Amino acid sequence: MADYIREELGFPGARQAALVEKSRVAIATGVVDRESWYLLTSLPPERCGADRLLGLFRGHWSIENSLHHVKDRSWDEDRHTLRRPGLGEVFATLVNASLNFLRRDGWFPERMSMPLRAKTCAFRPQLTIARLFGRPSP
Repeated sequence: MADYIREELGFPGARQAALVEKSRVAIATGVVDRESWYLLTSLPPERCGADRLLGLFRGHWSIENSLHHVKDRSWDEDRHTLRRPGLGEVFATLVNASLNFLRRDGWFPERMSMPLRAKTCAFRPQLTIARLFGRPSP
């Protein structure tokens, strides 16, 4: 397949091609969504076998899924526009700190969504402050 892609489709560096089929289950509804992803790499098979290629693919998407997707979907980050110099960095720092707080082990049920975790904190500020400062829950 890589030969065809390299020569016929004009991707001169293509050394390997792969198909990854993914399934996702929506936590709230249980609905299963399936996708097919096609991978193309210039890494030669002798340096990067199927297991390593899959590991690289998963590593890339782990960043996307645990950071960018959460920041966009849960925090709607892409719609925020800040015009004063320096505010973008402050906002990004606050969002990152908030996400770290919401991901703390043992503070929320494991399968609770990020938006619901944030709402829990908003509706129970005393609990949030107690957790931040390591005090017993009120």
